[in-house]
Amino acid sequence: MLTAENGSKGLEIISGNNDIKVVVSDMKMPVMNGIEFVRKARKSFPDIFYYILTGFEITDEIQQALDSGLIRRYFKKPFNINEISSEIEIVINE
Repeated sequence: MLTAENGSKGLEIISGNNDIKVVVSDMKMPVMNGIEFVRKARKSFPDIFYYILTGFEITDEIQQALDSGLIRRYFKKPFNINEISSEIEIVINE
């Protein structure tokens, strides 16, 4: 597991690591929000599965990201770690 303090750092980490299969991003971050980060990351790394964590109810922006396939799913905080682990296991084994 790798972590980044913001979307810009996340992009640097993804760029430097070809083994990343799943990215779980917080929606609210400094520099850019989670959806903005995923949009940028997906341009260069379309085969990664992207997820969003949010402390809020689903927003129009998150719904559009789901509908367009930009993100696979979102998880609302407080989240169930077993639910996230199960989802990650499914996509890694696809």
